[in-house]
Amino acid sequence: MAGLSAILIGLLVLADVAAAQSVRGVVVDQTGLPLPGVEVQLVDGSTLVRALVTRADGTFDIDVSLRGTTVVASLEGFETTRVNRADAVRIVLPLARTTETTTVVAPTVAPSPLTTAALGSSLTATTVARLPSTQLKARESLGLLPSVVRGPDGLLRLGGARVNDTPLLLDGFNVTDPATGTSSINLPFEAVRGVDLLRDPMAVTYGGLLGGLVQLESKPGGDQFTMGVQGFVPRPRFTSPGIGRLEGIFPRIYADGASAGGRVRNFSAAEWDFERIPVPGVTKGPGPDIVEQSAIVFARTDVRVNDRNSLTLEGLALASGRDSEALSPRRDDAAAADTRGQDLFAGVTNRFVVDPTNVVTVRIGAFGREASLTPRGSGPSYLSPAGWRGNWFTHMTRRASHYSVQTTWEHAATLGAKLHEFTLGAGLARRRLSGSVTENTISIENAAGSKVREITFGPPGALSVNDRPLNLTLRDVWHVSDRLQIDAGGRLDRNSSYGGSAPSGRIGVRLAFDQADRTVVKAGYGSFVGSLPLLVGAFGGYPTRTDTRFDPNTQAVIGQPLTLQPSVNELRLPRAVAVSVAVERQLRPGLDAQVSVTERNSIRLATLDVPTQSGALAVSSGGKARYREVQFSVRRTLEDNQQVFVSYVRSAATGELNDFSALFQGFDAPLVQPGGQSRLATDAPHRVLVWGTFNLLGGVVVSPVVEWRSGFPYSTLNDQYLYAGTPHNREFKAFMATDLIIYRNFTVRDRSADLGIQVFNATRHFNPRDVYPVVGAPRFGEFTNSVGTIIRGFMLLKW
Repeated sequence: MAGLSAILIGLLVLADVAAAQSVRGVVVDQTGLPLPGVEVQLVDGSTLVRALVTRADGTFDIDVSLRGTTVVASLEGFETTRVNRADAVRIVLPLARTTETTTVVAPTVAPSPLTTAALGSSLTATTVARLPSTQLKARESLGLLPSVVRGPDGLLRLGGARVNDTPLLLDGFNVTDPATGTSSINLPFEAVRGVDLLRDPMAVTYGGLLGGLVQLESKPGGDQFTMGVQGFVPRPRFTSPGIGRLEGIFPRIYADGASAGGRVRNFSAAEWDFERIPVPGVTKGPGPDIVEQSAIVFARTDVRVNDRNSLTLEGLALASGRDSEALSPRRDDAAAADTRGQDLFAGVTNRFVVDPTNVVTVRIGAFGREASLTPRGSGPSYLSPAGWRGNWFTHMTRRASHYSVQTTWEHAATLGAKLHEFTLGAGLARRRLSGSVTENTISIENAAGSKVREITFGPPGALSVNDRPLNLTLRDVWHVSDRLQIDAGGRLDRNSSYGGSAPSGRIGVRLAFDQADRTVVKAGYGSFVGSLPLLVGAFGGYPTRTDTRFDPNTQAVIGQPLTLQPSVNELRLPRAVAVSVAVERQLRPGLDAQVSVTERNSIRLATLDVPTQSGALAVSSGGKARYREVQFSVRRTLEDNQQVFVSYVRSAATGELNDFSALFQGFDAPLVQPGGQSRLATDAPHRVLVWGTFNLLGGVVVSPVVEWRSGFPYSTLNDQYLYAGTPHNREFKAFMATDLIIYRNFTVRDRSADLGIQVFNATRHFNPRDVYPVVGAPRFGEFTNSVGTIIRGFMLLKW
């Protein structure tokens, strides 16, 4: 306690050092009353220079030495107001009106945690539109952030966390699939105001996560009616195989505007995507290809009921499909599968401003997803050192739903001459899963074609499970001074299906060493309680499997067949403890640097226990994981949305080989064997990311992206597809990709468009996605399935 007291005293002393010269402003409501707790942002073009919060008397100070021409003030339940810096002496916030004037600043769904990194944690719509992208999707561009890595399965992983431990929030609503903890939702580009990554957020208002979350903020309607179409020009294939064929088309339409004298604002967007994805070494001329299709409709209506009450209604419908899932040089088309999914979401948010210091928010949401996986072949599945052929081994259908109610009360109060922002929240949800799973025989052959192992399955299984999670939260953001803020709180998560109550607490500190925020230290320590995907609790409904070994010469059975009955042991909610420290420094105007360190230890992870004798194949909460990271980032910002970003990440990730979610990947696992601790399959110890966007003469924009990282680990196997030595004892080749977009703006009769070209993997670097892992086989250790250079046209209309 003495050491902690000394640290706090030291922080208080540092915070009281004499401030540099500053200009004071005040934020008031329409009646002239001062507003405490307002987030005030100083913006230079599209760059956030400084963010601060008004004091109990509504005042704030901005150092005169800071660059920036615009000040943005926002507070829950009030209209966000944007003024010139010279006019920021007095800012008036009208009640309960929404505008789209802050598309280049951080999302305003909820105040960001104090420990959120200034560099590498968010992308604006403006930045996404200027950088290379296979599809113009904000979420797909998350790989441009230093702590986000795309794994071997194609899914993005945030800060070493499992995909199901990083939920997706849309305007504060959890829209992840309750069955798997993952999400396929990607809004049309025009519907997105911004995308934010929150890694190990120390604000206890965020729950159901172990590593972080992705937060999408949709765009409300504007003052004037606007309408536009994009992506209606088909995209041909410019490279072999299949040159000249239709590769993809991504038409979308959007419209927004206001009615009822500006009291009602509407925004809607729809998009249909079609894309053929050639597979190296497999696609020949007309095919086969992996074919992706999806259609999404999104709508949002904001209603200003009165000066104190606002209402937001939003919803989406998404239908998606993928033919020849997992097609590769090691899996023929008959052994691939077709996946289908339908997502429905509806949400209502009601904000009531009791007075300038009290705001009550109620969110009611409903989300449902249906998914299916259908084999493309028939009969047994065959697996040899060369890969899969014949058929996919499982057929599954499932239906999951998630209904939720969340209420928060935000109160700003002055205690001991210091501003405190209190948040009290309570939430209740109901989740349900039903479905069925049928599995086909798997026959494993050696290089000579002799059967060495066979997996047979029992009758089809039925999946059924439901639960009722609830949460209580209490958060206090204490503004000790202009330069020192402390974010502390407690949280209680309860799920009677998984061990009852799970308390947790977190604390975050933000300390600026000078009034201009040139040097800022952010630190946090906290415990997190995650959420279990419903498929974990439904595992007992999977079919029984029998594992038989054969002598390759005589085909006689070796030993006793191993019969495994899926079951569920006592489950607990997963937990993690994380600590992070970051130092942010403005080296000079427009040049910022950041160094951060993170360590996270997770326990009670859902893990499959595979026995060596016949019996229960049980899933239990005995898994552990550890992640450590050091990150260095530098950003140079220039005029007119130009910038350069450079980062290096050194990390280490270990965990369970038989982690349930990683093993089953939302459906089923063909082969199981005893596991243990190892490097994770997505562990990339070194990663360098460099990207920039520049304006050249004649209105030409050039934006290159270069990524290099260590290769992912993989395991060598024997001819029965069991570990041959230490798991994950080898690595893929290092990954490197150089992508580039070049475009120019053309204007005709007050209509403009960006026209150009995109190049992916411009250096044609060999980036294999598959390997032949069977020891002693003819192609053992050979890498394959690398995508070469891809050239695509680019067009973005600006209506």
